[in-house]
Order: sequence, then structure tokens, then C-alpha cells
Amino acid sequence: MTENSPTINRRRFVQATVASTAILGGVSSANAQSGGNAQFSIEQDGKCIPIEPLSMSGLPVEEFYDYRTPDTDPSSYKYASFGTENLQRKDTSILFLYKGPKGLSLVMIHDKIDAGKGGAVTFRMTSLPVKGKFVVKDDSYDASTNRDTFDYSKHRNWNGKETASANVSWTWQEGRSDGAVYRGLGNDFKFTIHPQFNKQAVLAGEGGVYDGKIKKWEVLSGDVSNPTRTKLNMNKAVTISSKPCQSETTTQTTQQTTEGSGQTTTSTEGTTTTTPPSNESQGFFGKLWSGFISLIEGVVNFFTSLF
Repeated sequence: MTENSPTINRRRFVQATVASTAILGGVSSANAQSGGNAQFSIEQDGKCIPIEPLSMSGLPVEEFYDYRTPDTDPSSYKYASFGTENLQRKDTSILFLYKGPKGLSLVMIHDKIDAGKGGAVTFRMTSLPVKGKFVVKDDSYDASTNRDTFDYSKHRNWNGKETASANVSWTWQEGRSDGAVYRGLGNDFKFTIHPQFNKQAVLAGEGGVYDGKIKKWEVLSGDVSNPTRTKLNMNKAVTISSKPCQSETTTQTTQQTTEGSGQTTTSTEGTTTTTPPSNESQGFFGKLWSGFISLIEGVVNFFTSLF
């Protein structure tokens, strides 16, 4: 047969088609296992968790948060976030990045409306982007019942870079929630939150009516309707960065729970690495992929034998 014979061309076509399918399948599998296109990350106690900002149809973060008081329209005496009610959980503090038309924001919400018994939280935040600001202060009304404090300052660090810091203390009563939004993170940031929950919070026990307890701290990521929820250590600081997690970094166990369903999906804590696993340690998916490759090779050999 000559080099340009129809038989050889058909054989090359079959080989190229099957090989391309295998390669594309490998790329899709790799992307799925690497956590998609998560650009941002949160680190705690040596573990890095990839996170993706939540977003809702270009809605500004203030409207998404929907903080209501008797002076807002619509109004409420709950002094709380109504826009995030589906994300709130009883006795749980949540935080997440939100992508809106005016930039990237950090959103923090404690407890759930009409569910919790109140509580107290203090966040000391360092190295915040200096161009950012609190666009929502929950609470921000003038009355003796508002004990929340937002202490914010700007300064320069040892190399002359200007940054901002904030000490925020919240306390809320039964049936309400609390929180804040810091907008203007920009494209290059790395800031740290030092948490103090319950009795360690600055305003713990204030007024005698804030006796609830936060039992869980979570970071949310991905789909705003059903985000991935990752449990954080309530006693250790977290660092949120515009950089993705690096390879060879161990990620924390992630739980995704649908409220009311009682079903929880938990991913196993593991190490992301760029080195292909050996046959002895590659696990179930690795063995499945190896079997798929063997099948593809068998199909190639079968078709090429026909021509």
C-alpha cells in the first residue's frame, strides 16, 4: 500500500478520532477533579480551600443583602438581612465572596432570622484592601439597643503599603441575625480574619438578652442557590486571598447540605498534586481511568485491523 492509500487514511482517521476523544475526556476529568475554575482561596491551619464567589444576576451586593430596618422600604423590626435568608443557618456564622456589578465583596452573616436565640461575635480583620469600605453595617441604626461597633482604620505597613484594618463586634437577640458587607476587594488581596465567638466576643452577655450560641462557622462557595459549605475551625484565623490554592496543598473536608433534606455530601480530605498516581495508590477513579484507556486501545486495535 502507498502512503496516501485510502486504507491508511481511514486508519489514521479512526486513530485520531478515538485518541482525541480520550484526550478530551482526560481534560474534562482533570478539570472536574481540580475543583473547576476557582480563582480565590481561603486558608486555615495549613489547609487551603478553593472558593468561588456567589453572584445573582448582576444584583448589587447591598440589594442582595437586603438589610431591613423600620426606616427602609420594605421595612422590618428584625434589623437583619432578608436577601440572604435562604443561605442563613441557625446558630451558624457564614462568610463568602460576592461578585456584583460594583466589584467583589466579603459578606458575613451570623445566625438565621426567626430561628436562633441571639449571640455575640467579634472579627478582627487585618490587611484589608484600603480602597474597600463597609457598604452594609448590620446594625447601623441609632438607638440604645444597637450595641454593635465598627472600628475601622487605615495605616501603612513596614514596606510602605497602605492597608486597612477593622475590629467589628456584633450582638443580636433571639429571632434576629447580624452581619456586614465589605466591598472593594479588587483583584489582588490577602487579608486575615481573627474570630472570637460567644463568650470570647467583646459584647458577650451585653444587655442580658443575647444568650444564644454560635455552634458552627462556614465558608460558602459556588452556586448561590445551593452553595458548597465548608466547615471552619471557630478558634483559628482564616486568610482569604485572590490567589488560587497551589498544588501539593491539602484541602479541608467540604460538606454540602440541603436544609431540611437531612442529606450531607462530604468530600474526603486529600492532597492535590500534579504527579500522576501509581497503579498501587491511584484509587478508584485512577483505576477506572486506566481501565478506560485499555478499552480505548482495544477499540483502536479492532478498527485498525479492519482496514
